[in-house]
Amino acid sequence: MIDFAGSGVVHVTGGCTALIATKLLGPRKGRFHDDRGEKLRRPNLLVGHSKSLQMLGSFILWFGWFGFNAGSALKIGSDLNTIVIAKAVANTALAGGSSGVTALLVNLFLTERKTGEPVYKLAAAMNGCLTGLAAITGSCGIIEPWAAIMIGTVAGLIYLFTSNLLEKACIDDAVDAIPVHLAGGAWGVIATGLLASPRGLREMYGNSIEHVGWFYSWGRDSGDFTIMGCQIIGLLFILFWTSSVMTPFFLVLNYLGMLRSDSLEEIVGLDVSYHGYAPHSMDGEVRNEDLQEYYRKNKRYEKVIVMSDEEIDVDNVDRFE
Repeated sequence: MIDFAGSGVVHVTGGCTALIATKLLGPRKGRFHDDRGEKLRRPNLLVGHSKSLQMLGSFILWFGWFGFNAGSALKIGSDLNTIVIAKAVANTALAGGSSGVTALLVNLFLTERKTGEPVYKLAAAMNGCLTGLAAITGSCGIIEPWAAIMIGTVAGLIYLFTSNLLEKACIDDAVDAIPVHLAGGAWGVIATGLLASPRGLREMYGNSIEHVGWFYSWGRDSGDFTIMGCQIIGLLFILFWTSSVMTPFFLVLNYLGMLRSDSLEEIVGLDVSYHGYAPHSMDGEVRNEDLQEYYRKNKRYEKVIVMSDEEIDVDNVDRFE
């Protein structure tokens, strides 16, 4: 199996873990069902508080990906490692960019067809970009630049499809980690088996290459499925191993009540219950009656004085023991 920097061992493992945890954890309150437990006609979109910070985080991840992918070529046994490193960096940029643009424009088209109003969705561009980066991680040093663009373009489409599929299945992936890492990583493993080039493999391994990517095998009129078969077997093994280890782990956490926060803490928000934010800093996002009930039950806030339904005095609160 060829997995240059970890589309399978890193991203598929993490994405499969996220799927298991998300399924057992269940959706956030109000995401797919109302207060009476009835399913909403349309899922409620729970957005983050800052697109600017989300964009900054995406760029930081993209920048780090250059070191992650290129750094995987430092220890290869070839005199051409500088060429492999340069190719890894270029392919990383091409795949991330093409995936982000594809996801943005296709989502724009679909939204315009569905609602009649074109909307540029930044989340689609950012997560589409990250999906392309996860996909290119497995093959960035052994494919040609045109193949990196192809991988990124398909990754953008895979992200949109998988994200919508999870929403229809009422699986609440708050940050789209499953489409990005599981779907993107799985596509990266398969794409390596399809597009591993003879020149890239020769530069990587420094010897005569008997097997190449399946598309190149067709060009040789051989149909050699060796690398592609190894990729599929490796992908299935990663999924099986991760599922067999992480499913019991999260089942035990769920049984012990350690997987999900208390329902009241979820209502007031972890900014209050975990980080100790004062109510007046929540800008009306939390109802005072919910805060009052939380403060009555939480022993860490013994000095809070509930004055009325409209006002809470939180001066000199001991937020943490």
